[in-house]
Amino acid sequence: MDDGKWIAVVNPNAAGGRVAAEWPLLSGMLKDKGLLHGEVFTTHRYHAVELVIYALKRGFRRFISVGGDGTLHEIVNGIFHQKDVPVGEITLAVLPAGSANDWARMYKIPEEYSRAIDAISEERTVMQDVGRVVYMESGVESIRYMVNVSGIGLDANICYHCNAAKNKGHAGKGAYVKAAFKALFGRRSNYMEVTADGEPFFSGKVFSLGFGIGKYSGGGMLQVPDAVADDGLINLMVARKLSKLKFMFLFRELFKGTIYNVREVAHRTFSRVTVTAPRPDRLEIDGEVVGTTPVTLEVLPRALRVVVGKDFM
Repeated sequence: MDDGKWIAVVNPNAAGGRVAAEWPLLSGMLKDKGLLHGEVFTTHRYHAVELVIYALKRGFRRFISVGGDGTLHEIVNGIFHQKDVPVGEITLAVLPAGSANDWARMYKIPEEYSRAIDAISEERTVMQDVGRVVYMESGVESIRYMVNVSGIGLDANICYHCNAAKNKGHAGKGAYVKAAFKALFGRRSNYMEVTADGEPFFSGKVFSLGFGIGKYSGGGMLQVPDAVADDGLINLMVARKLSKLKFMFLFRELFKGTIYNVREVAHRTFSRVTVTAPRPDRLEIDGEVVGTTPVTLEVLPRALRVVVGKDFM
């Protein structure tokens, strides 16, 4: 039974460790609104998954993610991997405190902490789609759940370099751009076959591939600018082989939301997508580099209740 109590899952290392310093203030603000009845802190990668599962066993049904998109991703996977509590009983809110906060940007959740806490207190909710992703990790088939954007190829390589920069304390848009250029010059197009809803969609060399339930990634980049988070569909973008020089010229199109105007880009919407490649290619899910192709993604329509900003409604 949902008793209305919220628990915060806090990543103290988010935003280069800024959250650790700010948490005493944030916890006080949450308590003043009657929103904080428990708090747990992550200490290592994937720890939030464990913390969520344990909190559900303790009776919590309302979660506040305090961190960035990576923290949110882990919380979502804790919610969907556990089997004790129906997902429909759970509500998820975000206090955006990471370096990118792309999921929160989609739902117009303010970056200013006081206004974000107001949004949680007002508890305007929507049911959003969730992606179930099957992929290979260390030679073993694995499953994860996504709530925003995932990618293969250049996109995943950018996340790889970006996460390495975060581990060294470098974050923000500048760090992302540097990671993008590192990934760009190390990228070699890979042959892939893409099947969507059981029909062949694309075969050939792929520079980058993105699929989204949400529309923003990489601190505001729009790989799938027309994605709608509750339409039961995956928005798929395939960038065919192109020169690195041309990509540098077109990089700004990703932030303008006009990537579909590029001749080498194909896009469609589907409910199930499979990507195979003779040479395994790196995969990222919600900004987290997790494994490689082959990859199958299917939509769980309106599967998760989330709190959104007042300007989204």
